[in-house]
Amino acid sequence: MIATEAALQAAETWSLAWVPSPPRGRSGDHLGRGTGSSVEFQDRRNYQVGDDVRHLDWRAYARTGELMIKLYREELLPRVDLLLDSSCSMAVGEDKPQLAIDLATFLAFSARRHGFEVKVIELGDEPRRLDLDGLTSSGVEFSGRLPLATTLEGGVALVRPGTLRILISDFLCPHDSATLVRSLAARAGGLALFQVLSEQDVDPEIGSALRLEDAETGVEREIVLDPATVEEYLSRLERLTDALALEGRRAAARFQRIVAGRSIEEICRDDLAQAGLVVPG
Repeated sequence: MIATEAALQAAETWSLAWVPSPPRGRSGDHLGRGTGSSVEFQDRRNYQVGDDVRHLDWRAYARTGELMIKLYREELLPRVDLLLDSSCSMAVGEDKPQLAIDLATFLAFSARRHGFEVKVIELGDEPRRLDLDGLTSSGVEFSGRLPLATTLEGGVALVRPGTLRILISDFLCPHDSATLVRSLAARAGGLALFQVLSEQDVDPEIGSALRLEDAETGVEREIVLDPATVEEYLSRLERLTDALALEGRRAAARFQRIVAGRSIEEICRDDLAQAGLVVPG
């Protein structure tokens, strides 16, 4: 599936509002909101397993008896890493995968228009970097069988320190929201999560008899969508969304849920602009 012309047009008329403009001059001169290993001291926090022991504050330990890590303000390079979930669950229906590829194209080309170096990472069974222009020519085949939590492990290995990271997924697979968000937020210059859902995902028809197949495992199950089943499903979906939004706030990330069935222009105007994620221009 390839992006529509409307996605490219939207990238020319809307700008990303939640990211700083890249600095003029040598890359790396702009300071981000994340923490890393640059020369400007920012704060301290309690040591956690996996922290770089080179940043231990031994003077603080001598005073308090607690292991503390020195935090430094991280240099934010004008770069974006955009991760796109290409699992089978993203291919359910026609509007959902089209929205996913259009949204990825819009975000990537809008960022590039404003001076960011953009890398796209496809989160399939074997995560890989995509050529940005390939989104408009070759597109993406949503055919991955592995769940997001698994493919994201490989995807995180491809991201670069200090980048703004954007993840597009439906998140409709078993995962721990805290672990997922923290793995992406580590040493990032910023983070945004976009949950793309189909109309059927958010409003299943009561009374339908369905044979469901898990997009990742192939396991089949027959169910009847009676009111109780639909109510339970919607409750679980809401808890999933709330958990992602909560972990996003804890990581100073942006979270936005988008429902397919509308044009990318309508989504920019009605959803993203209202959330302060894009502005005209």
